[in-house]
Amino acid sequence: MDVLLAILSQFGLYGLLTVGIATVFAALRVVNLAHCDFAMIGAYAAATLIGFPFGWRVVLVLGATIPLLVVIERVLLRRSRADGLGSMLVTWGVGMALRQLAEVSFGATPRSVTAPVDGSVTVFGASGPAYRLVCSLIAVAVIGLVLLAAHRTRWGLTLRAVADNPSMAGLLGTDPNRLRTTAFVAGGLLAVLAGALYSPTLAVSPTMGFSLLVPVFFALLFSRPGSLATAALAALGVSALAVLLRTRLSDVVADALFYVVVFGIAAARSRPSIRRFFSWSRRFAVGSARSPR
Repeated sequence: MDVLLAILSQFGLYGLLTVGIATVFAALRVVNLAHCDFAMIGAYAAATLIGFPFGWRVVLVLGATIPLLVVIERVLLRRSRADGLGSMLVTWGVGMALRQLAEVSFGATPRSVTAPVDGSVTVFGASGPAYRLVCSLIAVAVIGLVLLAAHRTRWGLTLRAVADNPSMAGLLGTDPNRLRTTAFVAGGLLAVLAGALYSPTLAVSPTMGFSLLVPVFFALLFSRPGSLATAALAALGVSALAVLLRTRLSDVVADALFYVVVFGIAAARSRPSIRRFFSWSRRFAVGSARSPR
């Protein structure tokens, strides 16, 4: 049970970040390399706005980040969208700028955030910090709401339409630019929320976003483009792998083996025979779901 709670906690963090970056990728077809630096913004807000209750810090940083996300998408990304590599470099530059700005403003020394919920809880005989369970449940609930919105609302329908064929979606009355801005803001806010919620469990530093980028990037790589549900499942798999390795090995060895495994999976998936197998599996699953019983 201890391991399951640890996987749930890790999934809350990786899941919010992965679903956020997958939302941006679905609408803009851009891998936002600054995505996890938005989590750093949320974490620093939780660490510095100590005059406000923790919940208000989260609300304030979410509201204050919206104009920044709109400016990044409309001013920096919209002009470079035709060039995929150029857009990635733009987001890399945005991330570097945010990290440098944080280091100049707050210094390089990691900060800690006091958890708003003290004590521990016992679940099915396993004991753990109460706040870790609370923020995990909040994160899972938010991920569930985003997936519900993606599959049961008009916004989700237009998001998938723009992801599949933006030209056709435009002819049918959808404004792709407005949808892309909305998706970029929504994805960025999920990252900010992840950073603020999990700040009491992390060392808050200018480079914390960069350290989160690798597992989130691989979770995005293992998911199906444009599918937020597979992004969440991939985040769960990456979280389980990271936790299981750390339960058996030291942190250094576990981190090294984690990268070896995910790089190996990524290399195996790039082989044509493996891609054809996954494509056949998806078609078989869809066909089975649609066949009459």
